[in-house]
Amino acid sequence: MKIVFIGGQEMPGIGGAETYMMCLAQELYTQGHETTIICSGRKAHECTIDNVKIIHKVCPKSNIIALPLLFLKSIGYIIRNRKNIDVVNYQSIFLAFLPGWIARLAHCKVCYTIHSLAEDNPKHNAIMKFIMKLVAFISIWLCGKNIVTVSHSKALEIKERYGKKCAVIPCGININDSAAETDILERYGIKKGNYYLSIGRIDPIKNLDILVKSFIKHNSNDKQLVIAGNYDTEYGRTLMELAAGNKNIIFTNIVMGADKTTLLKNSYAGCLVSSSEGMPIFLLESVIYSKPVIVTNIPAIREIIHKGLGYWCNVGDVDTLHSQMQILEKEYETAIGKAAKSKKYIEEMFIWDKVAKKYIEYLNLI
Repeated sequence: MKIVFIGGQEMPGIGGAETYMMCLAQELYTQGHETTIICSGRKAHECTIDNVKIIHKVCPKSNIIALPLLFLKSIGYIIRNRKNIDVVNYQSIFLAFLPGWIARLAHCKVCYTIHSLAEDNPKHNAIMKFIMKLVAFISIWLCGKNIVTVSHSKALEIKERYGKKCAVIPCGININDSAAETDILERYGIKKGNYYLSIGRIDPIKNLDILVKSFIKHNSNDKQLVIAGNYDTEYGRTLMELAAGNKNIIFTNIVMGADKTTLLKNSYAGCLVSSSEGMPIFLLESVIYSKPVIVTNIPAIREIIHKGLGYWCNVGDVDTLHSQMQILEKEYETAIGKAAKSKKYIEEMFIWDKVAKKYIEYLNLI
């Protein structure tokens, strides 16, 4: 089967949609399928990474503008290659119905993947959230029936909010315990096995300001907080200001590949304190390396971490996050045991080869 994924920015990347597309495309290739990713970028170019063809189209950085424009810019490629494309998978429903209709007219199967709902991001004001909800409602119903999301909790949200049923194709991970470690710890002065870790998009929905404030309140001379992601944004600069003067808070910028694996394998605990998530890959990655996790009590996280196996805090609450750091450090051996139980569940449910097989089964039915 020949599959084209459309969405994301600057592949490869560490964002949820970017990681999802790349890992799924790589695994599909391993299973005998041909995959292409069309994403937005600052310059137009093509490349091949791990047997996945990646086509960059020039689009603005803002997802609100970039995604619909990317969808439109991809129409020409789909029409030219329509005889060699079986499936087009848009990585959003946001104004994707028009290019989706055109792809269907070109005799391609079409489906749409919802990773998150933009109106849940706290950076948007009330008027913008209303507009996003309206556009999402129109888009969901005009896109048709082949809509996928990445978690059962997100599917339930979409059903309750918009009245639309979705199939679920979750995120996944690959286990690579034998990968050689890099010198990233030495480069940034990070203490092996002694740091809280957060990896991902630097965005207000991730509540990293709450994480920084809680760590400062924790006032530990022993532990460090490592935040990996593109902090060259307005929110990222706010975080840098909050952390100014605290030598134990380290920003590493974006990490991928062996650098990312090295950080995951040597962390003390993972921290994911978001307001909303689709299916958080960083959380899966932390637990697969048997790391305890401090997490917010939201549906997508409860789908991965069962009750009693995580260290739970309230969304946007410095005090409960701080108290969970204290509890975790007091009972760390117990925390490692909890992480081992979570790891077993993830190995059963969220490995990419199983996810890719489920994805192909779904495509054969649409």
